[in-house]
Amino acid sequence: MKTFARLIRRYVLATAGIILLVVALLLGMTVYTGVRYSAASGDLQKVGTLAEALHPTADGLQWDDARTAADWMQGYAWAMVLDDDGNIIWQQDLPAVLDHCYTACEIAVFSRWYLADYPVQCWAADYGLFVLAEPIGSQWKYNITTPQAQMEAVVAGLLPMMALLLAVVLGCCLWFSWRGTRHLQAVADGLDTLAQGGTVQLPATGFAGELAEKLNETGEQLRRRNEIIARRDTARTDWIEGVSHDIRTPLALILGWGEQLQQDETLPAAARQKAAGICTQSEKIRSLIGDLNLTSKLQYGAQPLRRRAVPVGAFLRRCAAQFYESPAAGASTVELELTPAAEQTTLQVDEALLLRAMENILHNAAAHNPAPVHITIRAEIVDAALTVRITDDGQGYPPTVLAALHTGETGENTPHILGLHVVEQILAAHGGTAAFAPNTPHGASVLLILPLPMK
Repeated sequence: MKTFARLIRRYVLATAGIILLVVALLLGMTVYTGVRYSAASGDLQKVGTLAEALHPTADGLQWDDARTAADWMQGYAWAMVLDDDGNIIWQQDLPAVLDHCYTACEIAVFSRWYLADYPVQCWAADYGLFVLAEPIGSQWKYNITTPQAQMEAVVAGLLPMMALLLAVVLGCCLWFSWRGTRHLQAVADGLDTLAQGGTVQLPATGFAGELAEKLNETGEQLRRRNEIIARRDTARTDWIEGVSHDIRTPLALILGWGEQLQQDETLPAAARQKAAGICTQSEKIRSLIGDLNLTSKLQYGAQPLRRRAVPVGAFLRRCAAQFYESPAAGASTVELELTPAAEQTTLQVDEALLLRAMENILHNAAAHNPAPVHITIRAEIVDAALTVRITDDGQGYPPTVLAALHTGETGENTPHILGLHVVEQILAAHGGTAAFAPNTPHGASVLLILPLPMK
């Protein structure tokens, strides 16, 4: 309906504008023509002025002495004066073929129109009938006679006729707008369907038929592309799950045997140390497999969020304690700082996923620094959101890692950031953000922001 109303409004305004423009052009042309030719004809002496400039004298009719005869007749072809019997008693530049007596009938005819194709004007003076002629082809004379009743009818019906004409024009605009809107509305609905991931099959008729046909072709191409992407994503997910499942069994055997060798006191110390290294690397592989499965599920929305009320203070203490007691921490230390507001805050989150994000950050800080590091976890409430900043005093993130995290671009030389990417996905699934940056004066810094539940 909004499209229809907007289209109707545009048609109506365009029609009104065109009508007003045409009327303005006609009026302007009329005024311009009147002013131009009135100015041109204003340079000529009026017939009354010339008739009054002619005076009877003892020698006959003579021009006023203020100007010469040529000046008085400037712009006119000839002039003559007729007496009551039609005889010429005075003439100026009169052609020889016109120098004769005129009957009353001839005078009546040329006084209204032309005399030998000369447009003439007449003026009744005391000395006779003054006849003034302009050059042939200089004036257009046509008398129109109309009954009074007809003119009154035309004047009375002018406004109704204009109103009817305007109504017809507006009606045509409304009709064409309605027809066009039906086709455009179908196209708009098709675009909405495509935007929502659906398919369309619009009728290719009307003035928007070509557009509808192109939209049908686009919808078919998108459908095929979506099918290809869906099959590819399904294959990718199935492959990851299959490989992960196939790796877990031999990996569990490797871990079990490695732990047995590590605890076998009959073995040399060097062999037991190698067994411990096998266990450590196996744990890394198991963690990578978990991250790979998790990032795949989060990417395609296959990982459900099991939200529940989680106290922030207890949750962060649990994260710090588990990391400190895990073998991955080594000699690294962890410090927890909570503001009173953060201590008393409760979040509606998936505790297992959020715990995984914290583990990835803490383990990354301990694993990617050659020496033990001191990790600080500080939580506070800022702008209706929980902010958790995790910093360490290690060597910090390499520039390539930060570039990959900030741009999200991957390639052959992209560093391994799967664990940190999982952190970003987990925070995004909760409506929050994760930002990675260098720490001052050295080390790494991770800022986690989680929105607080609405009260």
